[in-house]
Amino acid sequence: MRNIALIGFMGTGKTSVGREVARRLGWPFVDTDELVERRAGCSIPELFAQGGEATFRALEREAVREAARMRPAVIACGGGVPMDSANVQELRRTCRLVLLEADLETLLARVGDAEYRPLLHGDPGGRARQLLLERAPRYREVADLVVDTSGLTVPAAAERILEGIANQERRTLEVVLPHHRYPVHVGSGILPLVALDLLRAGVLRAALITHPHLLRRYGEGLVASLRAWGLELHPVPVAPGERSKTLTAARRVYEAMAAARLDRTSGVVALGGGVVGDLGGFVAATYMRGIPLFLLPTTLLAQVDASIGGKTALNLNARNLIGAFWQPAAVLSDVATLRSLPRRELRAGLAEAIKHAAIADEPLFAWLEGNLAGVLAREAEPLVELVTRNAAIKARFVVEDERETSGAREALNFGHTVAHALEAALEYRISHGEAVARGMVAEARLAVRLGLLGDEEAARLEALIAQAGLPTRLPPVAPRDLLDRMSLDKKVRHGRLRFALLEGIGRVRTGVTVEPELVLETLQELQR
Repeated sequence: MRNIALIGFMGTGKTSVGREVARRLGWPFVDTDELVERRAGCSIPELFAQGGEATFRALEREAVREAARMRPAVIACGGGVPMDSANVQELRRTCRLVLLEADLETLLARVGDAEYRPLLHGDPGGRARQLLLERAPRYREVADLVVDTSGLTVPAAAERILEGIANQERRTLEVVLPHHRYPVHVGSGILPLVALDLLRAGVLRAALITHPHLLRRYGEGLVASLRAWGLELHPVPVAPGERSKTLTAARRVYEAMAAARLDRTSGVVALGGGVVGDLGGFVAATYMRGIPLFLLPTTLLAQVDASIGGKTALNLNARNLIGAFWQPAAVLSDVATLRSLPRRELRAGLAEAIKHAAIADEPLFAWLEGNLAGVLAREAEPLVELVTRNAAIKARFVVEDERETSGAREALNFGHTVAHALEAALEYRISHGEAVARGMVAEARLAVRLGLLGDEEAARLEALIAQAGLPTRLPPVAPRDLLDRMSLDKKVRHGRLRFALLEGIGRVRTGVTVEPELVLETLQELQR
C-alpha cells in the first residue's frame, strides 16, 4: 500500500487525524513541520524571523523528500507543501495525497493563537481567507481523495480517510450467491484494512487463528492495529501442516474461543494458508451454529484458489472426510505476505493459477507467459493482477455451482485426477502444486491422444509450467499403481474414469470418459 500524505490548510486536522490514521494502520507518523524544525534547530516562527519564508520553503522541500522516502508512513504536510510542484512530484512517487478540508469558521477556531502561524500575523481572519482562496484550487488539483473534517471527530475523520484509501488501494470483486454475497479484496500491505470488513459485519470481537510464526510476523501487528479501531482479536495459535486439520485441533480452538467468551456476535479471522482456512472455516461454521468468517490467505495457492468457494474440511482417517460449506464474510488477500513465502510454495500456487488460465481465460494465460518473471520476483503489481484475475475465475465457478451439485465445478479438476493419485502414491511428500503441474501435463497429453487438444497447445501449456519452475515429468511411481488409485476418484461413474480435459487454451470439457489403457499409455510415456 502506498504512503498516505495529508495535505490541506492549517487547522484541517492533518496532525491529529494523521496520528490516528497511523495508529490504526500500525505505521509511523511523520510531520514535515517537525522535520523542518529539527533541521533548523529552532521553531518555525523563529525560522521565519531569522531567515524568512524562502529559507523555510527550502528546508520544507528537504523534509518532504525525506518523509516521502520512508516506507510505510503517514505524512502530515505543511499547508504550503502542495503549492510547490517539486514537493508534489516527490510525494507522488510513494504516496496517496489526501486533502483535508473544513469551513473557514472551523479552521479559525482550530488554529487558535496566530502567534505560532507566521503567515496569519496581523489579520488572522483576513489572511486565512486570502490564503485559502489562493491555495484551495491547487489542493483540489493534486488530491487523490478529499475529506471534509468539519464536524467530524478525529476517529471519525480517520475512518473516513481509511475507507477512501481502501477503495483506491484494494481491488475488490463481489462473490454473489443466491443467499449470500461477500467481497474479495486484493492489494499489497492491506491487512489492517480488514477492520473495515469486521465493522461492516458488526463484529467487534474475533478469534485470530494462525500459525505461531505468522502470529509473530503479521498477527501481533494486526492485533495492535485493530485494537486502535476498537476491535478485539484473540490469537489462537495452531501447529502448521495437516496435523491441525483434525477434530482434536478444532476442539482446542473451540475451548480457547469459549474461554475468551466469544459469542454469536463474534467472528473468526483465519490468517494463513489452506490448512488454516480449512480449520478456521470449519470452526466458524460450527461454533455456536455458525459465526462470520474472515479469510486472510498468506499463500499464493490460498489466495488464487482455496480462500474462495466456502469449502471447509478436517481429516478423519482420510483427507477432508468431514467438513461443511461455509461462505466467508470477506476475503482479504494481501500479496505483501507472499514475500515471506518459501519459493517452492510460491511456485506451487502458480500451478493453480496456470490451471485457471488454461481452463477459462486464454488472455490470462498469455499474460502469464509475458509476466511470470515479475510474479516470481514477488513484485506487488503483477501479483495483485494475478491474484485478482484468478479470484474472479474461481468465483465464477463457485457462483455457478456453489455446493458442487450441478457439475460446473468439475472444470476446476483439470490436472487433479492424476495429481490426487500422485499425492496418495507418494504419501503426500510432494506439494499439491507440484502434483497438479504434473497432472496437467499428463491430462493435456491425454487430450491430445483423444483429439481434443492440438500438440502446439499442449506444448504451450507444458512450456509455461516449466517456466514457472514446476515439474513436468512423472516421478518413479508405477503407472499401474496410479491408475488403480484413480479408480477411487470422486468423478468415477459406474467404474469408468472421467476427466476434465482441455479443448484449447481457455476451454475445457468435463465428464470425458477415458479407457484405462489409454491413461496407462500416457502415464508410461511421461516417465520415459
